[in-house]
Amino acid sequence: MRFDRIFYPITLAFICTFGFRPAGIYAQTKPAPERGRHVTVINIKTEVDLGMLSYVEHALKGAETDHDIVVLDVNTFGGRVDVATKIRDAVLGARVPLTIAFIDPRAISAGALISLAADKIVMTDGATIGAATPIYATGEKASEKVVSYMSAEMRTTAERHHRDPAVAAAMVDESLGLDSSHGLTLPKGKLLTLTTVDARKVGYADTTARTIQEALASLGYTNPVITQTNEGLMDKVIRFLTNSFVSGILIMLGLSGIFYTIKTGHFGSITLVALFALILFFGAEYLSNIPPVLAIIVFMAGIMLLLVEVSPVPSFGLAGVLGLLGLGLGLYLALAGDPNTLTPGRSAEVYTSLAIALLGFAALAALIVKYGPRATWMKKFSNQSQSADMTDYHVTRSALIGKRGTTITLLRPAGLAMIEGEKMDVVTRGEFIPPGTDVVIVEIKGNRNVVEAAQDTITDSPPTQEAEPFGGRLPGNLQPRV
Repeated sequence: MRFDRIFYPITLAFICTFGFRPAGIYAQTKPAPERGRHVTVINIKTEVDLGMLSYVEHALKGAETDHDIVVLDVNTFGGRVDVATKIRDAVLGARVPLTIAFIDPRAISAGALISLAADKIVMTDGATIGAATPIYATGEKASEKVVSYMSAEMRTTAERHHRDPAVAAAMVDESLGLDSSHGLTLPKGKLLTLTTVDARKVGYADTTARTIQEALASLGYTNPVITQTNEGLMDKVIRFLTNSFVSGILIMLGLSGIFYTIKTGHFGSITLVALFALILFFGAEYLSNIPPVLAIIVFMAGIMLLLVEVSPVPSFGLAGVLGLLGLGLGLYLALAGDPNTLTPGRSAEVYTSLAIALLGFAALAALIVKYGPRATWMKKFSNQSQSADMTDYHVTRSALIGKRGTTITLLRPAGLAMIEGEKMDVVTRGEFIPPGTDVVIVEIKGNRNVVEAAQDTITDSPPTQEAEPFGGRLPGNLQPRV
């Protein structure tokens, strides 16, 4: 297999995918200018995932270009912590006149962090905000590391807008509690979730309103020109491709294609499908800005090491082992994202994707090994152009069986022999044969010519001096001793 036939297409594919970030297709239509300020409404009404991150970031960029006020229409139970922190950073860094979180009716967990990033918070009657402790699907509290990270994010976000950071921390860590100095009392051991009334008491809700128009009017913005934004095609594609099950399928196809290519040495349709699957997987993750670039680098390094393992360069298996580790680590880093925000629920999704991928890959690899060489459908993807030549070659090789010759070097068990005037590499079945011994070819195994001493020439006499064993001398362990 030629190394460059694999290396260059893989490198080109990854550069083309990760060197450019295509703009998404977003459903956002600006109305004609009217009296009053322009307002862009961004909907936070689904699970906080990579699709939402892509949508929010592009909607904020559009609002920055038009200098719009931004309203975050929040109604969510939360989602991924790493995505929430990215959205939080985007809202805090948005260069717009004002950001408003309109909570109708809830901003739970990651939704609370996103809401706290807004300059103003407006809640409907009966709304809630809080309960931001990272938990397992069973309800068990996450590790101290993740809880501490989330608590710090909530505190510093609250401080940015001069809100009481102790209240934000109490939403994450139930061991803190609150006394009356914070505007309300919360006993230790209870996690804080603020109602609309409580949020007004502690200064978290600036006002209440039933609609976005009322919220804007209560903050002094009358006759607003409101633009509703919705997720675009690219956002939906990213959400689909980063689903745990879909990610696992893409990884499975990619690994299986790499295995097929390395095993057969053929770069064809199956390899292209594998490359496309890997591009979709890493591309969707990469466009979200969540996984570290190191994930892609480590994964590609793993592929290169596997190619080195099957190349003529001797690596004694080390390149293969490091290559497999690189593939596994790269995939894990891409799926896990920021390790500081890896909640138990997110960990379960990562392991689910990897389990689907590895089980599927093991099944496909076994089928390729067992049925691939003789399967009719596989012949479409392999190079059959040398079939006739290879047949002639094997017929010619088989004709060597029974040919006689003389060993040139010591066979221990491999060495050289002169067979009918042609110098050949030969090997015995394990026995040592001195130079100058008559041998006969008894078997052809692949490229190996298996010989044994001719029965009519077996002798106990030492080899003659005319032979050429290693320059005329026997190896050290066969030299005469006194």
